[in-house]
Amino acid sequence: MMNLVVAITYGQSPKPTYRYLSDFNFNDDAHEKLKGPARVITRDGRAGLNMTSIHSALEMKAHTLKSNAGSVSLWVMSLEDLATYRDRAKMDMDNPYYGNYPFLSDNPNPQNVDSASFKFLWSTFWHPSLRVQFGKGNFYDDNFRYPHRAFVSVSHFSLKQYKWYQFTLTWNYQQEHYSLYVNGVLIGREDHFKQRPFHRDSVNASVYAGNPTLCLSDIRFYNRELNPKEIYTGFRQQATSFDAKFEQELKYTYAGQNHKKFNFHPGADWKNKLALSLTDPTDMDSLHVQGNPLNVKITKDGLLVETINKQYTGALLDSQVYVWSKKPFEGDLYVEYDFKILRPGGLSLLMVQATGMNREDFMADYPLKTTGRMTTVYGEDVRNYHWEYYREMSDMRNDVQNSVLAKNPFGFALSFSALDKPYDYNKWNKLQFLQIGNKLVGAINGIVMVEFTDNGFINNGPVLNAGRIAIRCMIHSKMLFRNLKVYNRSQFKVVKNINPK
Repeated sequence: MMNLVVAITYGQSPKPTYRYLSDFNFNDDAHEKLKGPARVITRDGRAGLNMTSIHSALEMKAHTLKSNAGSVSLWVMSLEDLATYRDRAKMDMDNPYYGNYPFLSDNPNPQNVDSASFKFLWSTFWHPSLRVQFGKGNFYDDNFRYPHRAFVSVSHFSLKQYKWYQFTLTWNYQQEHYSLYVNGVLIGREDHFKQRPFHRDSVNASVYAGNPTLCLSDIRFYNRELNPKEIYTGFRQQATSFDAKFEQELKYTYAGQNHKKFNFHPGADWKNKLALSLTDPTDMDSLHVQGNPLNVKITKDGLLVETINKQYTGALLDSQVYVWSKKPFEGDLYVEYDFKILRPGGLSLLMVQATGMNREDFMADYPLKTTGRMTTVYGEDVRNYHWEYYREMSDMRNDVQNSVLAKNPFGFALSFSALDKPYDYNKWNKLQFLQIGNKLVGAINGIVMVEFTDNGFINNGPVLNAGRIAIRCMIHSKMLFRNLKVYNRSQFKVVKNINPK
């Protein structure tokens, strides 16, 4: 039932314009209609509506998404853990939208988010992520097609089973501001690097909710953009329980608070296998360039890597580049180098332990790859860990600097965190990556950004411990690199090498 109410709370509390799923009475209000079977369940002091059919949906016939500025908050609990998993053939036999878990949509079939002019969901497609899109189409269209669309994306966000989350979305169409909060903590923003004005499609008169995995509660629409203090206060006032540890996790992951220091120096048992200043022209003899960049050349200041700086379209993807080591490495691994960002809006990542799927040296055993596209990282027969340590891309909040560690080609996200501000341009930064056994750690300027303990028995392949390394730059990137060093520490002794002719 829709309620036009003022919340009874202590202190100041914003007044919702429309409110749904507070008393779960669907029989006496024309503004709210439930189609198909559902149930009301309770957990941790909160009641929520759970659809028991993929065809069920709750229609809300009044909302504020057509207002120039506004907000919506809602509580969501998943009945299953929602996290990274691999797609498999035939998963979509009966439900082509199986990877969509919609919170709100203006499509009467909430699962069909591509046809919706507005959708707010968790999805496994593209990256497992929270997404808010203000237009028809999919995430790829919104991210990479022109004109650019208004949307917010938070990749690598997982929902834990039986845990209530409060999500709050705010928008200001005139100022092109879009913000997403979880439990009162800002985790997502509009893209700061794409051209404005953003494209938006007109939101339909009704919005809908419905998914058998999700339980929804207390949906509130506001006709103005709530400020951060109001959002956090509202969360604390509405919460039936408070998880201080999870709040600190949110602040660490998305706001860049409370990072650890990194203090590692290779000892005598580590062997220096590669040392390049990247200021000597002969250093290119130790490197292989894959792709079609504008520039990969040695300068007096370091290795200059430059890709095309135009609007992101499929035709430009081959201008991206990989700079590979010509030799492979084996065992525990330590890599360090300096990097300097010369213009905004780019992305650079480090690939390590890259081999073929049977641990073979793919660059020695097969024809060299030529594409500059991202597929070599995650979509081909190249196992690797990849760390996106500099990224100003739109699938995450990019008014701060964030890092992502993943394992490929399994598409398995291992670790993610943010710094509280972007890197400075035209300033040297130091990267350090360490793998000892199954423990991986990545640090920038002495601050740990990613860390993970891998496991070869959780359906994402073995722990990787041999292969090539590569520095990759995607579109819009212009960067300098210097002082590349690679160390190994072996777990066994090679007594003889055999290479019969």
